[in-house]
Amino acid sequence: MIKKSFKNLIIVLVIVTTVLGGTVFLFPDLVQRGKGSSKEEVAEKAVEYINENLLQEGVTISVVDVVEESGVYKMTFKIGEEEFPSYVTLDGKLLFPQVIDLEMKPIVQEEPQEEEATIGNFLVSADETCKENEKPLVYFFGSEGCSHCQWQHPVIKEVAEDFKDYISFHDNMDSEADFETFQKYSTGGIPTLVLGCKYYREGSGEGSGKEEEKKTLTALICKLTENQPTDICDAVLDLINQIGG
Repeated sequence: MIKKSFKNLIIVLVIVTTVLGGTVFLFPDLVQRGKGSSKEEVAEKAVEYINENLLQEGVTISVVDVVEESGVYKMTFKIGEEEFPSYVTLDGKLLFPQVIDLEMKPIVQEEPQEEEATIGNFLVSADETCKENEKPLVYFFGSEGCSHCQWQHPVIKEVAEDFKDYISFHDNMDSEADFETFQKYSTGGIPTLVLGCKYYREGSGEGSGKEEEKKTLTALICKLTENQPTDICDAVLDLINQIGG
């Protein structure tokens, strides 16, 4: 399984790995300049620092706006189509990816529930089956630059073709579409398969081989379509009966 950050995913990585860890970043070059740094210089250095040190190769961030606010520079950064604020001290020494409003009550995070696994190493979510035009949605996320995706892609396409009248297939090969779904059911690894928002897996089924993977995907999708079409689903009833959720 190969890790790949779609452009917008970096927002989550920056916030999780820095803000929650209570970390701020020091800019050595700007420290030497001191308080004479203009907001344009600080913004340029912040972008340079983030692109060189925090983001994966091929992903870049840009600055949309810089204003002075409450004794710091508030910078609006952009990755892909997503924008988010960060803050830099006026002397250009410290970058705060996010600030905490002390007047707001903290959000109590619920303990994540451990989700059960089912056939094919798919996880079973507690979500309702997601549909489009009354048909269960099936998502594939991958990239041509990922060998595991190249293996998985034709397999899911072939299976999806068997259900073309019963599902809505979103084939996101080298596409940033459906990013919210990808973000919800993946930690950033590809390939990722999301079947009806009920069954999801990060990684390919290469270990079991093509024919077994086809049977697994067929059984899971049959579970979503209530065993339709019957000629396809009857052939994998033994697997369908093993599916949890």
